[in-house]
Amino acid sequence: MKKFISAISAAALVFTAMPASMPAASNYNNSSDFIFCDTFEGGTDSWTGRGSASVESTNAQKFAGSSSLYVSGRAETWNGAIKELGSSFTPGTEYSFSVNILPSDAKRKTTYHLTLQYNDASGEANYTKIASAEVMGNTWFQLSNESYMIPSDASDACIYVETENGTYDFYIDDAIAAPKGTVISGAGSGCRLIPGDANCDGKVNIHDVVTARKALAGTISGSYSVNNCDVDGDTVITEDDLKNIHAYVMGKITEFPYVGPPEPPPSDFDYNANLQYKAAPDKYINEACPQAGKIVSETYNSINGSKKLNVYLPYGYDESKKYNIFYIMHGGGENENTIFYDKDAKLGNILDHMIMNGELEPMIVVTPTFNGGNCSAQNFYNEFRQNVVPFVESKYSTYAEDTSEEGIRASRMHRAYGGFSMGAVSTWAVMENCLDIVGYFMPLSGDHWSGNSAQDKANSLAKAIDRSGLSQREYFILAATGTDDIAYPNISPQIDAMKPMTQYYTYTSDFSKGNFYFLTAPALTHWWGYVRHYVYDALPYFFHE
Repeated sequence: MKKFISAISAAALVFTAMPASMPAASNYNNSSDFIFCDTFEGGTDSWTGRGSASVESTNAQKFAGSSSLYVSGRAETWNGAIKELGSSFTPGTEYSFSVNILPSDAKRKTTYHLTLQYNDASGEANYTKIASAEVMGNTWFQLSNESYMIPSDASDACIYVETENGTYDFYIDDAIAAPKGTVISGAGSGCRLIPGDANCDGKVNIHDVVTARKALAGTISGSYSVNNCDVDGDTVITEDDLKNIHAYVMGKITEFPYVGPPEPPPSDFDYNANLQYKAAPDKYINEACPQAGKIVSETYNSINGSKKLNVYLPYGYDESKKYNIFYIMHGGGENENTIFYDKDAKLGNILDHMIMNGELEPMIVVTPTFNGGNCSAQNFYNEFRQNVVPFVESKYSTYAEDTSEEGIRASRMHRAYGGFSMGAVSTWAVMENCLDIVGYFMPLSGDHWSGNSAQDKANSLAKAIDRSGLSQREYFILAATGTDDIAYPNISPQIDAMKPMTQYYTYTSDFSKGNFYFLTAPALTHWWGYVRHYVYDALPYFFHE
């Protein structure tokens, strides 16, 4: 049975970019009336990071002028950019506020808020929304309110930009405050998402048929909405869309037939829905492979000082090709050399044989370390995000087109992270804090150290998934341990707490149908000599979805 959507019922907002000639706020005719006018041309203009966020003036993007404020490192939705209002603002008085925002993620629907933070007469913190908008796309839009009253009992007032969902980076520009009623020019609200309203004038009529026809032919000029032209929701503009818009205008239909986006092609990988432990062949460990990869030791500068890591390059590594990448972390008391050089691990030799025999696609494998500086297994994710991934993937050929935040996020389904023991603790922490840049996770013989109970641990991961806005088809977990492993009594209850959370997980090792599985090896203990076989079993299941 077909679904239908009304041409006038959609409530989401998308925005179109303003012309490049839009003047900077400092050039506006009424700029002398502004209480502040922050254009970020010479710095951060007293804006700072809220929570874990950091801010910096950048010329990478701009709404006007030559610079904007880049907001990054957001671990929570309330993290963002904040500015103290100071003595220029009087409680009980109305003001006009405006800020222009550029989201960094074009694929996610996100609600942005310009929020007032203040303490009331009792000293309690309060938070009220000055302006909000739900957006989708990476074009500039404006949050503004011409008549917002600061509460009469407010003290220590600040304004900040945050999101309702997602922790993506964003840019702000031309942040302005002025007396009540001041109309502040900006990016505006652009084009509402109204199916059929191709020319963004708020109506669906014969002019939209003409605009949609030009969009289909690729001869369009001026402002139009791809989303509004795509009335059947299949993500592309087709002849069917044009026919449906014309039929709607002529009164032949009152709703557009909804087709929806095409299903992704099914993976051709032969998954086992109930994967069982199987040791790698003895020769994979004890015999040299005639097609051996290369292990390169690298030194890089990090937030925790100078650090080392190892990079496994598969046999025949070719810089002109793109490779999936797997970061795997050692356990407590070990280092970056353990996984490739310790006699109980010898993972490089196993990888060589698997790739030579077609059991594993050629990939890059990296062994970093959480040793050094103020780093630990639980907070390594900061160094991983800020230093390790940009360093490695700027030097070696992965699916990251570049190592900007956007480039790393766009390639997340070609990036995996795993680890043994304390490395598994690190893995769960990476999932909680770096879900936006990693698609596959392999925690081995270790649980999540967040909260006291198994349910606490499961809940903290669920909150991270909620923040990310990702669907079940965009993250995959294959955990493993032995039943006599010292970590089993901790990881097993956590897994049991996660299984019923079906809004986040579908439990099966057939990743064409689910995204979460726990491999247990009967009677095996806490030892790399066993754990290497878990990698042998699990790694071939990665990177197919």
